[in-house]
Amino acid sequence: MRLVASSDPGAVARWEAGRLLDERVVLAGAVVCELQRCEDRFTRSRPAAALSLLRRWVSQHYEAPGAETHASDGLASMVVPPGYEDVMAELEAATEVCEALAMLQTADTQRELDGDSARIRALLENYPH
Repeated sequence: MRLVASSDPGAVARWEAGRLLDERVVLAGAVVCELQRCEDRFTRSRPAAALSLLRRWVSQHYEAPGAETHASDGLASMVVPPGYEDVMAELEAATEVCEALAMLQTADTQRELDGDSARIRALLENYPH
């Protein structure tokens, strides 16, 4: 259900901010989930597909058309309504994983691939469950 009006000033804006956080954390969490499922084969297509969906969402909400989009774009400017602090913390952790995957996707050498994979592994091990 979409909140379109309220007698409480600011309620619609808070609801919209929460909805944006929920959408973004679901998409970023999907990247984490797919990386956890791929058994250290981080270059598989499902993590890449999840990251692509997140980047498309970010582009639609926070970036100018035609610009290269990163998982962290617009994150610092997101409004965090009361009660969404834990969602934001989860989103920040998931976004760090997403950025590490994006780096892995640009690896030119085996050494870079190995280093980026190790970073993803470490982030996943410390990811809040």
